[in-house]
Amino acid sequence: MRSGWLFCLLTVLIGWPSIQSSPTIPLNLLARPGSNPAPADLVLTNGNIITLRAPGDRAQAVAISGSLIEAVGDETSIKAYIGPNTKVIDLHGRTVVPGFNDVHQHPFPIYTWDKPYASLELDTVSSMASLIDLLRRKAAITPKGMIIRGSRYNEARLGHQPTREYLDQASTEHPILISHASGHLEAANSYMLRISHIDRNSVDPPGGALERDANGDPDGIIKESAGRLLTHDRSIEPPRPTPEEELDGYHRCFRAMLASGLTSIGDCWTTPAKVKMYQTLVAEGFPMRFNLYIGVDYLDKVLSGEIPRVHGDFLRIDGIKIFHGNSFSGKTCWVYEPYDTINPATGKKDYYGIPPARSQAGLDSLVAKINHAGLQIACHSNGDREIDMVITAYERAQQAEYHPDTRNRIEHCSITNQGILDRLKRDSIIPVFHSYANELGNQLQVYGAKRLAMIMPTRTATDMGIIWAMHSDYSVSRYEPMKRIDGAVRRIAPNGVVIGANQRITVEEAITAFCVGGAYTSHEENRKGRVVAGQLADLVVLGEDPTTVDVAKLRDVPIDMTVVGGKVVWQASDHPVSVAGPMPVGEDGESLIREDEDD
Repeated sequence: MRSGWLFCLLTVLIGWPSIQSSPTIPLNLLARPGSNPAPADLVLTNGNIITLRAPGDRAQAVAISGSLIEAVGDETSIKAYIGPNTKVIDLHGRTVVPGFNDVHQHPFPIYTWDKPYASLELDTVSSMASLIDLLRRKAAITPKGMIIRGSRYNEARLGHQPTREYLDQASTEHPILISHASGHLEAANSYMLRISHIDRNSVDPPGGALERDANGDPDGIIKESAGRLLTHDRSIEPPRPTPEEELDGYHRCFRAMLASGLTSIGDCWTTPAKVKMYQTLVAEGFPMRFNLYIGVDYLDKVLSGEIPRVHGDFLRIDGIKIFHGNSFSGKTCWVYEPYDTINPATGKKDYYGIPPARSQAGLDSLVAKINHAGLQIACHSNGDREIDMVITAYERAQQAEYHPDTRNRIEHCSITNQGILDRLKRDSIIPVFHSYANELGNQLQVYGAKRLAMIMPTRTATDMGIIWAMHSDYSVSRYEPMKRIDGAVRRIAPNGVVIGANQRITVEEAITAFCVGGAYTSHEENRKGRVVAGQLADLVVLGEDPTTVDVAKLRDVPIDMTVVGGKVVWQASDHPVSVAGPMPVGEDGESLIREDEDD
């Protein structure tokens, strides 16, 4: 394919733009071209700066002027940039990395427990009894007939799926609907099924399924597109938050992300209403960089210009999010070989997942339409059978109408084989890999040992020179970068099983994928992602060096400071992260509230 060959030629000529294997270059001072030492606005000294300029590259100090890095070097060289008005921060040996870039999230506003539109965060609930108790407590402060929502339940922690017989124990006077950690399954109580007219006569839609009990009645577990069968009756919905409450909820959400070291995020299904919210945040000067992928349902609004294409440092809109296929951790993605588990419907190992609702021809047509507009595509796809279809659609679109350097992405790209990786490299397609084995690894073991060696194939992709990025898919997994780095480096499931030991990567490789690989996905690798002169001064100060700390403690490396555009926007000593309001906690002391919005 022409785009693939052009990229390979450029790679040979100029080298891999982010994770190349080059020797460490001695560093005394690297400054912006043509600049002479002049007093900087901010200087960080006495540090261990992981620059990502090349593998293993380190510096001691950095000078910042305005929003840009002016110079990076040793203590002596950077002293020339300290003037009478320069703010100087002594790092006392602490580690600095570029600001983390989570390229695929689904952010939502944070509200307090007592708000009727607040839903429950269920990922820390570790027993069915605790789940039922929590839902009962929410029902006690919720008017009868109003829906109770929750998200991120984990059946591995609960012991089994929360079918309607369990949810009915929480309330029969409220509709209850909770979503799985994957976001691709839902569990409903009998009240919710009844008002949705879901019963034994309901037919599974293309791309979805209703789980059923021994009598053939829906048991409340609703998979993939079957969720469209649920009622949209507004009478069960709580009152909407005011625009001011919603904006304040997003402030809380993104302030917490700044505290985790995130300085850039990608919203991978942005609605027109959320575009306006992001525009408001940027106009206010909120210190987070947003890259928006507009949901394909709103493609025509982008094509008409109603949703503008934007290429700013704090707001980018130039891509479309589409879906082709189903869930990895939800065990519905479509695969070539059967899952390594007994299909309860047949008693055999003959379950291949749920085929995508869209045919190859339908996918080709959609991709061609987006490609014609010159927009980048971020396509959700998990199963190997699905991924091959996406690659084929990308290839056919580019063969019919070539656009250079589109950097189309495959989101998650979970179950692969060598043939898939070869095609990704040839066609310059960016895989955006999960790193959530440390949270959802128990669910992944149904794919069998052979496939586990090629799921989330970060080691193989790195060794092949494939450009890739990491992400949280929040709220599918936690957004905190150190937790995601732990997942990529150790790949240990909650039950202790290692998920693909051969795909483990180093800490610095994981940081590089987060920062430089993340910037590359949005054509910003020359603007951010490394601690080098001329790039945006987005930095994170860590309390420990993650490249030398005991890997068992990686996820707990503290975030001491976050800098965006040369401004200190968060410090651990000044801004402890908390969410106001009475909130129940789980056995491990974590909050059980996911303050959510109704999209």
